[in-house]
Amino acid sequence: MLWRSGLALILSATAALADPLTFIQSWTLTSDRSDFGGLSAIEMSGPNSAIVLSDRGMAFALTLDRSIRNVTIAPTNQPYPNRDSEGLARAGDTLYFSYEGPAVIAAQDGTRIPAHPDFALYHPNGSLEALAADEDGTLYTLPERSGDLARPFPIYRFRKGTWDIVATLPRDGPFLPAGADIGPDGQLYILERTFTPLGFRNRIRRMNPNEPNTPAETLLTTGAGQHDNLEGLTIWTSDSGATCLAMVSDDNFISVQRTELVEYALTETLANGATCD
Repeated sequence: MLWRSGLALILSATAALADPLTFIQSWTLTSDRSDFGGLSAIEMSGPNSAIVLSDRGMAFALTLDRSIRNVTIAPTNQPYPNRDSEGLARAGDTLYFSYEGPAVIAAQDGTRIPAHPDFALYHPNGSLEALAADEDGTLYTLPERSGDLARPFPIYRFRKGTWDIVATLPRDGPFLPAGADIGPDGQLYILERTFTPLGFRNRIRRMNPNEPNTPAETLLTTGAGQHDNLEGLTIWTSDSGATCLAMVSDDNFISVQRTELVEYALTETLANGATCD
């Protein structure tokens, strides 16, 4: 039975060398609505339904028909239209929104979350770009800019009515935080982006917010122009057991860019035929 042992070792080695994330697909979203674009955040509830935010204050409900790769787009409500909405998170049945200029976090009914004193110090266009929530309603946020190239990004946690800085994300290269979500593993996934003359690059890092001394793990780093300006991140679990990551891009309402919906999955969860649909 030596051949079986050898095969097991080969399969184990192959799994260990596999990329942490597997690319699933990318869609270009189009609409005849002039206000559809500038997408900065996304939350999915299953494979076929999503809410996305525009940085010009609009929110849209997406219905995905995966069989023909078609998306139905309809406007929906958010608490502070006409604000620069950047982050979106779901805790149970409640959606939370983060805004720049000045920094604000609010529930779907308009109730504002008390601000951390630091929020007033951030640049109006460099503050609460990313927002995440876990199942018990704890909120996590971090600014797009930390204020200095040598200063890490503070990760703020709002729990039981109180803010604290639970951890920091080290600055590593030119990437800046753009989106975040809590995965089913309880870890905080952070989407980052940077611009190069050849196009945008993105990175996804993962960390346990309750173990701040554990280094962040890099799951994905894309090449220049591989995707557009990805800003929003959501994580969901398919019925077949795959952990799926969906991202949307901000086209800045510029014709040479595109509004893109990009999907990856945690490679380790794709065993036994699991898929993101």
